[in-house]
Amino acid sequence: MRTKGFDESRSQGSENEVSHDRISVMLVDDDPSFLRITEKLLKTRYGDKIDVVGTAKSGEECLTLAQLLTPEVVLIDLHMPGIGGLGTIPLLHILFPQTHVIALTSDEGDRPRRLVLAAGGQDLVPKSTLRTNLFPAIQRAMKDDAIRPLATWLSA
Repeated sequence: MRTKGFDESRSQGSENEVSHDRISVMLVDDDPSFLRITEKLLKTRYGDKIDVVGTAKSGEECLTLAQLLTPEVVLIDLHMPGIGGLGTIPLLHILFPQTHVIALTSDEGDRPRRLVLAAGGQDLVPKSTLRTNLFPAIQRAMKDDAIRPLATWLSA
C-alpha cells in the first residue's frame, strides 16, 4: 500500500472543501509492474490533470485505503486474489458512493463490461487500450454525477 499527500479536508467532507483542479485517483492491481507502468503513464501524460494518491494490491487493501484517501476515482483490476475487483466494486459503491470506479481487465468480450456496470462501476477499460482510452474514461466518470443503482450483479 502506498499513499501520497493525505488531504484531511477532503476526508472530513466539510461544506467548505477547497476546490482542486486535479482528479484524485487510486490504482488497484496485484501486479506491481502494472501499477508502476500505469502510474507512470498517468503522471507523464496527465500529471497536470490527475493526482495518483495511492496504490493497493488487493480489494481488501483498496477498501482500507479508500477510507483514508477518499479518491474521486478508483481504477481497479477485475482479477486479483481475495475478493478481487468484481467483488470490491459493489463494496466501494456502497461504502463510498461518491467515488467513481473504473475496472481494468485483459478480458475480451461484452460480458466483463456488463458485470462491471451491474456491480456499480462506471466503466471498463481493456488494459491493452490504456494509452488511448483510460483518461477519456476517467473524464466520462467524473461527468457522471448520477449515483448508479446497485444491480443484482451476481445474475448479470
